[in-house]
Amino acid sequence: MQEQKSKPTKDRHPLITIGILTAGTQMGSALIQRMGRHPVLLFTMGVGAGIYTYKNRKAIMDETRHLKDQSKNLLSKKTKSE
Repeated sequence: MQEQKSKPTKDRHPLITIGILTAGTQMGSALIQRMGRHPVLLFTMGVGAGIYTYKNRKAIMDETRHLKDQSKNLLSKKTKSE
């Protein structure tokens, strides 16, 4: 069971990924607006996000490259069908 959770899901459709990112961005935006009233908490969130990004930069870049390839494939399929 644990092995299935840690398995990367790189085969999902790009539109689903975009939807997840959009929802996350909207929720994050609402959270940051609420936290903006407390500058220390906002600063702490920024530090936490920076640390997370730095530690996971390779995985983030791999996912970015994978999404880039998927979008190229999606666009090439669309132009071939037209």
